[in-house]
Amino acid sequence: MKSKLFPILVVLGALVLVGCDDDNCIFDPVPAAPQGVFSITGDGAVYLYWYGPYEADIIEFIIWRSDEPVHNYKEIGRRAAEDNPQLHLWQYEYIDETAQNGVTYYYAVSAVDRSGQVSDLSAEEVKDTPRPEGMVVLYDVITWPNLSGFHFASEARIDPALADVYVDSVGGIFFLNAANDSTDLQDMGYTDSLDNIDKAPLDGWSELGWVEIILGHTYVIWTKDFRYAKMRVESINEGSVTFAWAYQRVKDNPELAPRTDGVEKPVHGPGYLRKDNNSNTLK
Repeated sequence: MKSKLFPILVVLGALVLVGCDDDNCIFDPVPAAPQGVFSITGDGAVYLYWYGPYEADIIEFIIWRSDEPVHNYKEIGRRAAEDNPQLHLWQYEYIDETAQNGVTYYYAVSAVDRSGQVSDLSAEEVKDTPRPEGMVVLYDVITWPNLSGFHFASEARIDPALADVYVDSVGGIFFLNAANDSTDLQDMGYTDSLDNIDKAPLDGWSELGWVEIILGHTYVIWTKDFRYAKMRVESINEGSVTFAWAYQRVKDNPELAPRTDGVEKPVHGPGYLRKDNNSNTLK
């Protein structure tokens, strides 16, 4: 096991004697720790990224995981280093496919050189909680009411009265609606993929209980029970919309959203769930 505690070393403590010729000795410094470590939350997986140090003799990296931020880090895998005689800045990836949804993990990375010396653990606090994701087709509430709503916790299409969000249309335009006045929505704009939005905003939630559905846009949902979800519009069809979605099962979890400790949900007026008098939105 290793801990992310950084001892104070004298200069020679960070050097290893690797050879002497008469009065000339060669010292090999312990490698620097990897930097810029971050993660992307997956479904039953965590994707780790980091930058290797500017050193030519790094041969591999060790990936460590713990259930707490400082202590009890255990090795879970290794990643070979790229040959780097020109000291380029390489970014590396490692996928932890043993991670379980709903469990929070802490990660660190260390570098190993040709002499077998291992660096300190990376300094960044990298915390991640995998969560489920999938695809769903939601229909216009007027046409197929039981297939218009989506309930993230059960991963099921459902009647809007029991859902977190649902789809309707007004004047030929589709809308994503909050199914109750304690659910909040925010349009995060166009994204290349669902993974482009890894964290939800702390503020900026819509003052309306609906947002227009636009192809390629990703929407973040803050459910009434303080869970976070996101949905990306993959296609808009006649009478239905196809979404990619992801849902964080852990309350107030920072993956998909920053912690909301001390942050109150917005207070909505009586017209929050209403677009206009002709809307199919719940009233």
